[in-house]
Amino acid sequence: MTSRLSLARGVRPVRVYKVGGPALEDLDLVGPLADDIRRGPGRAVLVHGGGRHVDRILRALAIESHFVDGRRATSPEAMDVVEMVLSGVVNKGLAAGLTRAGLPAVGLSGRDGALIRARLEPGLGRVGVPVEIDPTPVRALWDGGLLPVVSPVSCGPGGESVNVNADEAALVLARGLGAATLVYLSDVDGVRVGEETATVLDADTVWRLIEDGTITAGMALKVRMALEAARAGIPEVVVAGKARLTGGFAGTRIITGEDMVHTTGGVRGGRRAPPAQERARIHSARADDRRIRRGGR
Repeated sequence: MTSRLSLARGVRPVRVYKVGGPALEDLDLVGPLADDIRRGPGRAVLVHGGGRHVDRILRALAIESHFVDGRRATSPEAMDVVEMVLSGVVNKGLAAGLTRAGLPAVGLSGRDGALIRARLEPGLGRVGVPVEIDPTPVRALWDGGLLPVVSPVSCGPGGESVNVNADEAALVLARGLGAATLVYLSDVDGVRVGEETATVLDADTVWRLIEDGTITAGMALKVRMALEAARAGIPEVVVAGKARLTGGFAGTRIITGEDMVHTTGGVRGGRRAPPAQERARIHSARADDRRIRRGGR
């Protein structure tokens, strides 16, 4: 049984999912991912990564690659591989898996219909930073009751293929589509602070944790994107992982400081909570799952 009509009819909230890590590589999680998308209201679009798949092919072809601040420096030769893997094998495989799970999906890339346009990042070759979208391809698929599954390979200034970070591609789509929810699904179940996972983090805490090295590399980029999305007015921004899809921890909510006072637990007795509690409320892995879900959603 499919959910074609739930995607096609009415003006409803938009949800954007960015998928990477186990949710992308474990075939057993495709069904739960489809269920999570189905449970939410309105229309959805899914953006995927696939860096590990790209790494394997680059190594097999002996093509050199390295990262700078979470971005893969990409030569023209490496770009051919990136596009082949992300817009081909990964994209079509994920769309087919979701369709088999009862959620009709169509794979496309940021180049199709000039969905995502990007400027080149100096010094990184064919690496782009997304700057705008044309939502026409996404809306056409929605009108047909189909879930768009988007590879982050995008259009450069001259229409050439450019390698765009999937987290950034998800953010620019969420902004351009006026999304109510942006969920980053990766190989961690949320943002870890020491030995625990945060239920909610505000802006001040995020920057402090990046500066002191607690949050680094790809997670730092992901959290910055999530914070930027929250500041752009996207009401719900979540960093989550496999546990969200298997009935466990729903993820870390990233919010602006202004939103903290409106969050349950942010104010006590008419006063602001103490700074340590206001800035980061920590979830223990041993906590009750029902309380976790209430705090994470």
